[in-house]
Amino acid sequence: MNKGLALQVLALVVIVGFLCFAGGYYLAGGMAKQTEQYTYGENIKVRVKIADLGIDKEVVLYKGMTPFDALLKVASMRTEFYESFGASIVTEIGGLQQSWGYRVNGIEPNVGMQDYQLRDGDLLELVKLVY
Repeated sequence: MNKGLALQVLALVVIVGFLCFAGGYYLAGGMAKQTEQYTYGENIKVRVKIADLGIDKEVVLYKGMTPFDALLKVASMRTEFYESFGASIVTEIGGLQQSWGYRVNGIEPNVGMQDYQLRDGDLLELVKLVY
């Protein structure tokens, strides 16, 4: 193969590769889509309900905040770290000692409170766990 043809093939491969990358990046939403889950600053409203304490309040949080953040807006709490779970468990809310779980919009997420990101309009319910 002569040198000129090899350079043309290489240039074509580079251009096609760039166009594929740029097209995929554009179709995927670009930089805005990549950083969406980490954007803080936008306000969201979440309803926090703790039936055992008679609490039912709407709180304003920043996008990306967790049930821990929402809980701190309505009551005091204590947590205990359990190494076997690798997570902190809420052991007291508003002076009521109990192991607590949570539901968002009626569903129990399969991640801990510290990992779940609330969304605008969510209903956060804190419930006593019974073993």
